[in-house]
Amino acid sequence: MINVFIKLPEIDLGRFAIALAFLTSIFVFGGNLVYSPAQAQTGVQSSAQKQAEAEALISRLSDKEVRELLVGRLAEAEAKDGAGREEFNPAVIIYRLQRDMGLISEEVQHIFAAVGDLPAIFPAAWAQFSADRNDGGLVWFFATMAIAFGLGALAEAGLRPILIAAAERAPPQEVESTRKKVMILGMILLKRFLLQGIFVAVATTVFVLFFDTTQKDRIAFFFYLTATGVFRASIAMSQAFHAPKRSALRLPLYDDTEAAYMHRTFLITVGFGAFAFFTCALFGTLGILGYVHELFLILVGTTTVSLLIYTIISGRNLIRKDIQSGAAADSSRTRFACAWPWIFAVFTGFLWIGIVVRELLYDFVPYGAALFTIGLFAVIPSLDALFYRDAARFEAAADDVRTALAKAGRLTLLVLVVVSLASAWRINPLTMSGGGYATLLAEAAMQVAVTLLVAYALWQGVRIYIDRKIAEEDAEFAAQGHDLSEAEIGGTGMSRMRTLFPLFKRSVQMVLGVIVLMIVLSSLGVDIAPILAGAGVVGLAIGFGSQTLVRDIVSGAFFLIDDAFRLGEYIDVGSVKGTVEKISLRSFRLRHHRGAIHTVPFGTIDTLTNYSRDWAIMKLKFRVPFDTDVRAVKKIFKKIGAELLEHPEIGEDFIQPFKSQGVFEVDDYGLVIRAKFMAKPGRQFVIRKEAYIAVQQAFQANDIEFARPEVKVTVEDEQEDDEIPKPARNKLHAAGGAAARLVSGPASTDTAENA
Repeated sequence: MINVFIKLPEIDLGRFAIALAFLTSIFVFGGNLVYSPAQAQTGVQSSAQKQAEAEALISRLSDKEVRELLVGRLAEAEAKDGAGREEFNPAVIIYRLQRDMGLISEEVQHIFAAVGDLPAIFPAAWAQFSADRNDGGLVWFFATMAIAFGLGALAEAGLRPILIAAAERAPPQEVESTRKKVMILGMILLKRFLLQGIFVAVATTVFVLFFDTTQKDRIAFFFYLTATGVFRASIAMSQAFHAPKRSALRLPLYDDTEAAYMHRTFLITVGFGAFAFFTCALFGTLGILGYVHELFLILVGTTTVSLLIYTIISGRNLIRKDIQSGAAADSSRTRFACAWPWIFAVFTGFLWIGIVVRELLYDFVPYGAALFTIGLFAVIPSLDALFYRDAARFEAAADDVRTALAKAGRLTLLVLVVVSLASAWRINPLTMSGGGYATLLAEAAMQVAVTLLVAYALWQGVRIYIDRKIAEEDAEFAAQGHDLSEAEIGGTGMSRMRTLFPLFKRSVQMVLGVIVLMIVLSSLGVDIAPILAGAGVVGLAIGFGSQTLVRDIVSGAFFLIDDAFRLGEYIDVGSVKGTVEKISLRSFRLRHHRGAIHTVPFGTIDTLTNYSRDWAIMKLKFRVPFDTDVRAVKKIFKKIGAELLEHPEIGEDFIQPFKSQGVFEVDDYGLVIRAKFMAKPGRQFVIRKEAYIAVQQAFQANDIEFARPEVKVTVEDEQEDDEIPKPARNKLHAAGGAAARLVSGPASTDTAENA
């Protein structure tokens, strides 16, 4: 649950597309998603007439009859609501299935029986279209249609240079930004749609005003004008998407030859489907109805779907290359890219079979929704691949904002797909309470998609803000010369916000994860009230059973509220000490200055000593001979302190200057003089190095030596060496050598001591 938002950007496109295909199949076969025959029929009476008749009827009824009528209506409404909320009953489903199979079998037999009549529909349609005309009437119709289309094309050609500039017709320079590509292509597509609108408007005006004849002529003209408009709109959209002559603006990863092939095969399929379907519709208006018309419609649709499946299969390698988008060979995206053309082809075939089944069973068939679904599934994987490539490019450039936007774009695409499918299949997400299983699935999918999108947007906003603030704090910390890996006792820590930011980030992640999980379960129909109640009981039980864990979390919260320590500070908790390296909910991690790591639960801390807060005092000891002028040493230390304050690297790190504290003690070898200074935490060690160097140089300049340990050995001269026993003589020589080494040894200073 914690990592849900981290994984969200890497959506498995294969599962996503298969789920959409499954939902769409439910839409096609679900009885609650289409209009019933009763809904398809329109009344002949106006609302005013119905209201007048109802008032007249009520005026003739007595009060008792009105009450009985009202009670009956309420009972019918309640029964209707109960039927809408019909429980799942396998027996009823099996009964309806066998009933529908019987109807389909009967319809198929009639359709196959009409195969022999199929060749006759073309001359029959021609005879109907040419009947009741004067001599030359048919030629005049085609001439007027050609004139209207020609004048519309001339008007479009005259305005084309104004709407589409020469710069847009020429291939632009390489465009790196996807946003700019989409904006340029969108403007070009908008202008082309505007030109096509001018063509349709001029052609329609010319035909209606000057050449309008009979009703069947008008129907034929508008049918083929619509087919032409659909075909030309498809050309414009394919040119914008495939960009066969605009490689700099092309969205998929095709070269010029591949883009031209996909554009050409797509237009062949759309061109045949548009003109063939409107021809079939024209035959229906001319009286060619019945089973032979249904057979003709099925043949036209099957041919169009076959062309589309051929386009998908023949271009599968191109589709795979585009969807793969440079992913690893063994990644799930690559596997989906290889499987998607076959999945899409099979889905298209099954979708057409579902449409044919609905054609046989119902009066209303959602051809437009099916075509829109196929078109949507054709471009969605490429658009997702486009966002995927942008996210990878922005991530490589360390642009976290644009990376998050690109990944959010993929989720937005998911939401738009769900909303578009719901609109195409006549599903209103605001009024779904009385829907069937398909409607409930659509509602759940939409709510889940919107929830994920909003949660992901919130999470990315919080994550980017916190990560940027952490990066700024770390950069400032490093610019000040601090390095946690080289910190000694008392190193400077980070700011309080830098310490708390990771905890804030994790808390927001967990809270959003829980909220999203609850909303998703609620959207899927799960009653979350028992879950919340059970979670409370389980939490209480865990609280009693793991008091140590609760104590650690609560203690940690109060330590952080009290600002007892921060990241990078050196602390001592009694048994262990080190630099605070990481803080979690129940413990923190200490890095000892020798490299060891200690993990300390908050609840085990009794006393905490912080060596890195506000300021640090460093005391240094120097041993000089007994005859050294102490006052001269004090003046030398004072001069050294003034010089260190002017030092370009450490001068501003002093809080109190380096100064002498006089003679601290007298030992067997000389006088111990102590000096001290106050500095910023962590900088005292750098200052100490410079102080030692400055003292050594000043002592050399003033002929002051450091005291050396000496061992004096006295040997009586009365006794010659050869008179001394050999074992005693060897010991004496060894002692003399050790004394010589001590006398000739280097000057020594004591290590630093903190008081």
